[in-house]
Amino acid sequence: MTKILDIRPALDDVRAALDAGSIDQATQLVASLHPADAAAILDELESDELYEVFARLNLEHGADVLIELDTDSQVELAETLTSDQLSDLLEQMEPDDAADVLVELEPAQIAATLAAMDPEDSDDVRQLMEHDEESAGGLMTSHVVTLRDRLSAQQAIDLLRGLQPEDESVYYLYVVDANDGLVGVVSLRSLVMAPAQTLLSEIMDRNVITASVETDQEECARLLARYDLLALPVVDAQRRIVGAVTADDIIDVIEEEATEDMYRLANLPQDEDVEDSLFRSSRRRLFWLFINLPTAILAAWVVSQFDGTVEKVTALVPFMPIIAGMGGNAGIQTLTLIVRSIALGEVATGQGFRALGREVGIGAINGVAFGSAIGLLGWLWQGKPMLGVVAGCAMLLNLVSAAIAGTVVPLTLKLFRVDPALASGVIVTTVTDVTGYSCLLGLATILIRYLI
Repeated sequence: MTKILDIRPALDDVRAALDAGSIDQATQLVASLHPADAAAILDELESDELYEVFARLNLEHGADVLIELDTDSQVELAETLTSDQLSDLLEQMEPDDAADVLVELEPAQIAATLAAMDPEDSDDVRQLMEHDEESAGGLMTSHVVTLRDRLSAQQAIDLLRGLQPEDESVYYLYVVDANDGLVGVVSLRSLVMAPAQTLLSEIMDRNVITASVETDQEECARLLARYDLLALPVVDAQRRIVGAVTADDIIDVIEEEATEDMYRLANLPQDEDVEDSLFRSSRRRLFWLFINLPTAILAAWVVSQFDGTVEKVTALVPFMPIIAGMGGNAGIQTLTLIVRSIALGEVATGQGFRALGREVGIGAINGVAFGSAIGLLGWLWQGKPMLGVVAGCAMLLNLVSAAIAGTVVPLTLKLFRVDPALASGVIVTTVTDVTGYSCLLGLATILIRYLI
């Protein structure tokens, strides 16, 4: 199958064929592509065109393409299929992929489709759907190869030839004891290179990194990345292997989690994209903009408390957005680092003091540097040395407060089990705006006789 990086030429060809009324030609073009590229093209088509082309794909390729479609297209397409048609497609998939497709559908369609599937396949899918979608249990495939530790290398190879397992399930071979408890793991390379009569118990690695069915998907991603694994075995309370989370699924998780954190830091809906209509995007952004509005009003209220100072020393006005803006930028820098570190498990809630000390130190160093620069600017620009001192001190204090807020806010939210990426940005920018204005105007009020 052809693999392409830029789908636009292929998409143009498919649309041209559809405009000419040649569904078969459009289908041939889609069928010649890698499933991921074919899905990217089908995602761009209208609902009726999507169904017309998809219905003509062969069963195996159709199943591979269905897995790659985005969620909206999957649901749209599934609603047009009969239970028998959908069950035939799902039976071509690994159980975890089939569960991912089904979980987005209405309960009645889920029940009808599972009833139409082969009982063994439907049982595997049902078990996966019982677990949280974002846990190892919901992410894993239940098709894994297990071998008894008393087998020899040659016996294991002969058994694999007879089983002919799917590619996805044989990254590693998991070794179990007489009670089906996981005791080791053997790579295919070790198995092939070992002398024929060597027992698996002699060549297996007993230090097996595992996850439980309840392990969060982010923790699974961290484990695979840290230990350079291609698959992560999932075990129950008795350490019996129930499945494995594979690297291809983790790549999807990493992309999903990174996108989610990025969108939350910007207070954007998680499923918004550049193809959404103007009104739809506008409507969905309004909520967080309304949430931000009171924080802007709070900053304006702080300024209003110093009306007398501003009236007497109008030279302060140009420095207000500079100090608040620099504080906001510094706060977001710290916040981004801390949120990422929390997501990667590098900073636990109870280990925040070290991170706080580091960020305050950085804030102080940067505060001295930019405070000196803004102080010198205030002196040269307005011809008043004391104005430079006030502006410089306000900059220093605001950058230190930005470091504190950028560290403490996400760690505190994490402590209370609130996603730190969701609300930290609003709080941190509020703190830096309020602190910046308060420090600048407060110091100016105290030293006003030297500024007039």
